[in-house]
Amino acid sequence: MGKPVKVTKGDLEYLAKALKQNKPYTEMARHLGICVDTVKRILHREGLAEFDGAKYVVALSSDKHMKMWERPCMKCKCTKPRPKWQYICTKCKEKFSKESESIWDF
Repeated sequence: MGKPVKVTKGDLEYLAKALKQNKPYTEMARHLGICVDTVKRILHREGLAEFDGAKYVVALSSDKHMKMWERPCMKCKCTKPRPKWQYICTKCKEKFSKESESIWDF
């Protein structure tokens, strides 16, 4: 699975305008530098267009459906909201991954 495409406000404005002008999806995709299916997924996810098929359904694991909690981080004890069942905050997780990488550098 590819990594999620970050869509800027300008990109969304372009897509909305392009839809009103009935521009083809291929032109939108070329403008944004992504494939047509990704354009359709973005349009569906942002509520700009509707498409049939499971391919375009917003995943339950997406940020829109993700449950958050404020449980203290197991390392630094911060209570900043993070995805439920994530026991270590993102900051500590990144720090830990960098430290563990350096262990194996020879």
